[in-house]
Amino acid sequence: MNLDVGSTVGDYQIIAVLGAGGMGKVFKVRNTISDRVEAMKVLLPDLTGEPDLADRFLREIKVLASLDHPNIAGLRTALRFENQLLMVMELVEGVSLDERLRQGPLPVADAVGCISQVLYALGYAHSRGVIHRDIKPANMMLTPDGTVKLMDFGIAKGATDRKLTMTGTTMGSLYYMSPEQIRGEQTLDPRSDLYSVGVSLYELVTGKRPFDGDSQFAIMSAHLEREPVPPIQIEPRLPAQLNELILLSVKRDAGARFQTADAFRNALNSVAAAVAPTLPLAQPRTSSPAPQAAPAVAAAAAPEKSHRALWATVGALCCVAALVAAIEFGPWKKVAADSSARPPAAANVATPSPNLPPAQPTAPATEPAAALAVVPAASTPASEPAQSQPVTPVQKSKRPAVSSSPVSAANTIPAAPAVAAPQPAAVSPAQQPTAPAPPPQAPPQPDLSAQRAELQKLREAYAGVSARALSVHSTLENLQRSQAAGGLGLRGDWLTAANLMDSFFKGSSDAIAAGDAPAAKDLMDKGERQLEKLEKALNK
Repeated sequence: MNLDVGSTVGDYQIIAVLGAGGMGKVFKVRNTISDRVEAMKVLLPDLTGEPDLADRFLREIKVLASLDHPNIAGLRTALRFENQLLMVMELVEGVSLDERLRQGPLPVADAVGCISQVLYALGYAHSRGVIHRDIKPANMMLTPDGTVKLMDFGIAKGATDRKLTMTGTTMGSLYYMSPEQIRGEQTLDPRSDLYSVGVSLYELVTGKRPFDGDSQFAIMSAHLEREPVPPIQIEPRLPAQLNELILLSVKRDAGARFQTADAFRNALNSVAAAVAPTLPLAQPRTSSPAPQAAPAVAAAAAPEKSHRALWATVGALCCVAALVAAIEFGPWKKVAADSSARPPAAANVATPSPNLPPAQPTAPATEPAAALAVVPAASTPASEPAQSQPVTPVQKSKRPAVSSSPVSAANTIPAAPAVAAPQPAAVSPAQQPTAPAPPPQAPPQPDLSAQRAELQKLREAYAGVSARALSVHSTLENLQRSQAAGGLGLRGDWLTAANLMDSFFKGSSDAIAAGDAPAAKDLMDKGERQLEKLEKALNK
């Protein structure tokens, strides 16, 4: 059979060679009837006499025929031509993640997104009894629209396969094999694929493989005996929860890893939420202080005036009002009321009356009754009895407020004319820098940057405990299934701790969403105590 570019194989014309593997070649072909461009995989001619490889090729066809998922390269058809088996597949345009790694590590968000799609595909395959057994970046194709397609089910184990040899597995796959796969265990389960996914994720975010060596034996020994260097030590900018998640996924003990692809993907989704841009969350927070400050500005000054000028003006007017009150109700007021020989004092007190109306909006910051006492005294200068009889009771009840004022030193002024003289200078611009501190009318502005930082830390911590909680739940589910087979059930205290843990973590998640950091931390701490109790009981 001629397999050169331009030749025709049945209804397919070969356009280009896409690649070659240990078992066959892959060509880019065009269907001469439909004009659809596809991929054709052909078993190498010199291997057609190998019954094991021929069986494996047929098995791959049957495995792919049983799968239909958007993140798995689909099978179009299979046929025999000149007694040779051909497999026609969906053509996936793009670049493998192995090729993408040659440019350096992927951004965290991109790596998490790609691996999440791979886990979505594996969850589907595992539910149908298919174990891939050759998960690695080279078998993950990234299309231009961002879709990841899982490729090459050449050594996949189907639901009906009891035993498959490892013939044809390339050297590169050894870097990603699980410890149980290296040991040659015949009862591999989906957790073996999840280990390989964890190794792939480690490499995507750091640019380095967790286990390496100068020989096959060295690499295998590393998988079986060594702990990987935490990825955050290689790439310090990694989120802490992603570091913990990766280390959990590559545990040597299969029981200590994620137990299902869905559990792994859910944990990654928590990381994706933590590493997502925080700007949309910050926008409503940064815009909220403006409406709070606006009413205070509108009540005290025109919009075009600065806040500093506003508070200086208000402070100066408060000083004038306090001085007037001190003069009117001070120790010398009794002398002025008892002696008719000093009528000019009343006239001098009345002179600042044009300045009093603007000071009225500041009344909430001082004693309201004191402000009312100043206005009648200043607005009725013509009659001395009007000052002494109705106003005197208010004067007596409000003296403590006047004496506690910052300007109580005015009581030492010997005569009223000396007080009236400097009043215009009290509101002059030259004295604005020394004006009294503004009254605390506007509420203090919260430190939004600190709040956002605290909430971000809580999101990261929540992602970490969520990954641990998912692992505990998977272990409990497996234990429950095994005990149910013998007519037993889980211990009641374990179930209670698991329910409490879920309730506390749910409340913590809701508090984080609401921006309530103290409540979120308190609930997370309570949930983590229940989690630690379960981990200790399950030896995790």
